Amino acid sequence: MAQNPKVPQELWASYVVEKLWKENPHLALCYDESSFVKGGSVVYIPQAGAKPATQKNRNVYPATATKRADTALVYALDVWTTDPSHLPLAEQLELSYQKTDSVLGDHVNTLIEAVGDELIYNWVRAFKPAVNGGVTADNLPANKKIPTSGAATAVNGDDGQTGTRKALHYRDIQKAQAMMNKDNVAKTERYAMIESYMYQQFLDSLSDNQMAAFQGSADLEKGIVGMFAGFKILDRSSVLAFTSAGTAVMPGEALAATDNLGCLFWQKNSVTKAMGDTEMFDDKGNPLYYGDIFSTLLKMGGRCRREDWKGVLVVVQAS
Repeated sequence: MAQNPKVPQELWASYVVEKLWKENPHLALCYDESSFVKGGSVVYIPQAGAKPATQKNRNVYPATATKRADTALVYALDVWTTDPSHLPLAEQLELSYQKTDSVLGDHVNTLIEAVGDELIYNWVRAFKPAVNGGVTADNLPANKKIPTSGAATAVNGDDGQTGTRKALHYRDIQKAQAMMNKDNVAKTERYAMIESYMYQQFLDSLSDNQMAAFQGSADLEKGIVGMFAGFKILDRSSVLAFTSAGTAVMPGEALAATDNLGCLFWQKNSVTKAMGDTEMFDDKGNPLYYGDIFSTLLKMGGRCRREDWKGVLVVVQAS
């Protein structure tokens, strides 16, 4: 059996990006700063300083000139790698299907899940390089968190929680709309990602007329299950979780009994992503392994684009 040809990097990168966007539609619903990556690993986001003051019927001259003090937010791209896979030559000869494709698919799906979860987390807990090395973290402030207000409902024990939490009600989403309006956030391109059980609670809170309007606004090809209160709604099996102290739980970390699930609300230009290198490493016919070795690498990062966190909200389960 002939050796499988080396996969061109440009084809591999396109394959990864296509899968990322399909499985994680929120990656396409944010500001893309991939072209601003510096040195392959860092992104700088300029932050405009204070606006000039105005004065009615000025009568004191000369006016005082001030220089606008601009700053910049900085974030680094995380480097995601998969553990190498060994495909023995004997299996390549014996199997009737193309196992190479299956192995590579496993690597892509692993990257997709990890990167999708991490980007959501980074939008509410921004990391930046510290002055003396290492990193520091900025947390979404308490005034950007909305507690659920529905009836007390038993939690899904599979997530590790215990007890009851107030259900997600459509009024909570309306409150998110009002808060963004008050912050003068653009009313277009607003999105909400809701955890699956909380999404069902939201549906249960709708009247028949509201339900009909919501379902009629769906765009399933883009992952949008409906539109409500100006937000295009996405349903996801997992979104966010917060400790009882209000800190976001890291993706993949087991939830404590008292942790609370959360849903994310954002305006497209208020959050960002940046993608760097996408690589597939393959060593065909390795003499030490008597077969082929594959592994993958992807650089990805993101955060809230504004230092004041406007345009990002979460609705968090309340006890």
